[in-house]
Amino acid sequence: MHSAAFLIPLAFAGAAAASAPGPQAGKWTHVTQLVSADIPGVPETLIRAADTRAPRTSCLTAKQAADTPQILLYAPGATCSSRSYTLAAGKIRGQSLCRIKDLPTPVKTVTTGTYSAKGYSTRSVTTGTRGGRPLKVVTASSGKWLGSACR
Repeated sequence: MHSAAFLIPLAFAGAAAASAPGPQAGKWTHVTQLVSADIPGVPETLIRAADTRAPRTSCLTAKQAADTPQILLYAPGATCSSRSYTLAAGKIRGQSLCRIKDLPTPVKTVTTGTYSAKGYSTRSVTTGTRGGRPLKVVTASSGKWLGSACR
């Protein structure tokens, strides 16, 4: 692998969202911060360079908000064979098993956090292997509802 671009999908691979009171339909902004990373064969400078913290936006339709609000946090570029989440009293707990483009084996992500109708904050720990050696990436993510109009 020549870049650490796979870090961003790792950040969202296991993220979970609320079902009730679910997130508001509309435009959302999301930011992910790299807390720590131990990835065999990838230099620390390259890992840190991938931590851009650049916000991304998404639009959640009313149907998605009602039926599948967890898609608000799904990893761009991740293909997950299982995703589960639970929530109660504003708390998120999630787990996923996903394939990331630049890794030959699936990664497991455990996510915990808090949510409301207009925001969320999560911490995710992703584990797996790269080149037969263990990898671990810890990220913190947050999202904020920007309004009902998706333009």
